[in-house]
Amino acid sequence: MQCVTTTQSGALYISNDSAVCDFVLITQAELQSLQLNGVIDTLNQLFAFDLEVFSIINGGMLVAFFTGHALGRIARTMGKV
Repeated sequence: MQCVTTTQSGALYISNDSAVCDFVLITQAELQSLQLNGVIDTLNQLFAFDLEVFSIINGGMLVAFFTGHALGRIARTMGKV
């Protein structure tokens, strides 16, 4: 990778000072490596299995199921009286 800066007239030149870096030139191999790693990291962040979220959702669904089932039984019993 090389730092490239511009002059007032718009000309480009390679800068040895990393603090003054308008553009970065990279090779084709570096670009492909960055793209591949970026895609893999993005997919891992989006689709990674999160055990904590799963346990919260699973617990909530179990509570809702048993509560609904119990309320249904109560309503059915009260309807027969």
